[in-house]
Amino acid sequence: MFNPVKVTDVTLRDGLEDFVLRHLRLEDLGRLVGLLDRAGFYSLDCWGGSTFYAALIDLKEDPWERLKKMRRALTRTPIQMILRGRMLVGFKPYQDEVVRKFITRAAAQGVDIFRIYDNLNDAENMRTAIATAKELRKQVEATVLFSLNPHVTVDDYLQLAGDLVNLGADVICLNDSFGVMTPHQVETLISAYRRYFHQPLRLHLHNNHQAALTSYQEGVRQGAALVDTTLGALAWSYGPPPVESLMFSLGGSSFDPHLDLDVLGEVTEYLDSLKEKYNYREPPPRKMDDRLGPDYLPGPLKEFIREELVRRDARDRQRVVCKEAQQVWSDLGYPILKGRILEIVGLQAVENILSARRYEKIIPSLQNLIRGKYGRLHSPILLELQSRALAMADEAPAPVEKEGAMRTLPGLEREEDVLTYSLFPEEAEAFFYKRAETARVPAAAPPPAPAAPGPYPLLGALTSPLLTLSHKGDEVQTRLEGVGAVRKGKQVLFINIQDHIEEIEVQLVPGEGGRQDYLVTFHGDTYRIRLSKTFPKEQEYTPVFLEINGQMEEFLIKEPAVEKGKS
Repeated sequence: MFNPVKVTDVTLRDGLEDFVLRHLRLEDLGRLVGLLDRAGFYSLDCWGGSTFYAALIDLKEDPWERLKKMRRALTRTPIQMILRGRMLVGFKPYQDEVVRKFITRAAAQGVDIFRIYDNLNDAENMRTAIATAKELRKQVEATVLFSLNPHVTVDDYLQLAGDLVNLGADVICLNDSFGVMTPHQVETLISAYRRYFHQPLRLHLHNNHQAALTSYQEGVRQGAALVDTTLGALAWSYGPPPVESLMFSLGGSSFDPHLDLDVLGEVTEYLDSLKEKYNYREPPPRKMDDRLGPDYLPGPLKEFIREELVRRDARDRQRVVCKEAQQVWSDLGYPILKGRILEIVGLQAVENILSARRYEKIIPSLQNLIRGKYGRLHSPILLELQSRALAMADEAPAPVEKEGAMRTLPGLEREEDVLTYSLFPEEAEAFFYKRAETARVPAAAPPPAPAAPGPYPLLGALTSPLLTLSHKGDEVQTRLEGVGAVRKGKQVLFINIQDHIEEIEVQLVPGEGGRQDYLVTFHGDTYRIRLSKTFPKEQEYTPVFLEINGQMEEFLIKEPAVEKGKS
């Protein structure tokens, strides 16, 4: 029976982080996402998680604008994002009002699938996010994180999956971000899951121990319907396996995903050109994580400890701090070392070694973890540590402002800006200031160029370069900013779409019945457009019917009202 596995590309969020989060700029996204749209992926996991903060801090770009850019470039493939439950895309829990408004705005800007997880596998931390996404009729993938806690059993995973299904999850995702699951464990968990639940199961496995591909093969055979991969050009040892390897391993079988290899080749060529553009040199391959055992620590935690020790000028203490981190992790009942929890374990281990005695100073974030700020810990923790942390927390003064609430600044009008400021106040304020400074510098007008072979009757019929287009209920503000040069017989136009300038190439070609068609090239894709019929009316909107690649579409065009006394 033909049962192709559905593949989601996670390159733009989980690919080679040094390149994806620090070099892949807004101007590159349109072309790249447009190519990925043609490859045949089930969805693109390209927003949320660390991408939001990285866009704001490293790329100095508005994360919401990146989402809009990708939404406009995608015509076939759904956009998928990742949410950290109550933490959204931040590092602390937020109030339900913030959670609901963030998800509502993300859905309005084009997110189709919400993958929701919690660092502690606490279903209560995912309840509001799941409920909000379901109310918006969006697909929800609720996530079960694989744990190295020796006290967690298969029944515990099934219990969590059942809780998430009851909350409304459409898909259950089994996530192993450290690549420590063996093919046998994958087989055991999936076969047990399939006995009790009919919701599709997704595998998101990283390749730290070079076993993700084999685990995918075993999982697909056991009934996993979806898997996550990266592009080979941006695959790395701490991320999901390359899609090309998956296609090779499943090729010819009933699970073959049948992605377009020619398009994937184009994507690789484009990524290579971007690496040249930014003079990017790939880091050397990382060694495989140490073998699992009593002293095992994930590679990302070791790197975090090393960076923290370098910052404190104590690089020579790394070995003893890593050993101490193992003890701290054990004292806390082996919580899942992901995101904020990983940082808490690493910071407390460093503090223990640099202090006179263990837990002489308990960092505030560890106090908050023990108090339950981040959710419910699965296993009991060291009683002495719990008592000291709770006593120290009780002595601390109460915060003046309730943490995680909606916040704003004078002058913020866009809801996206208010949400960004609520999540990252200091970082957002610096970004808004820089954005305002950049906006004060007048942009250089496009150089004059000879007119393209014409005429262009549709453009000539417009009395104003500013238009409001309505298509299938969505309104878009557009404006003709300028006319560029003629490039290989194609007229270059600069169109402002929702305050973002796009470059479009237009060429007139012979059509049926002696009429002329437009060949419009946008983000690398070319569309044949024929003006079928217009109905000029003395109304607010003018209906215009365009035939795009043989398919009839209706647009409503609204021109701004002309003030009296002006022409």
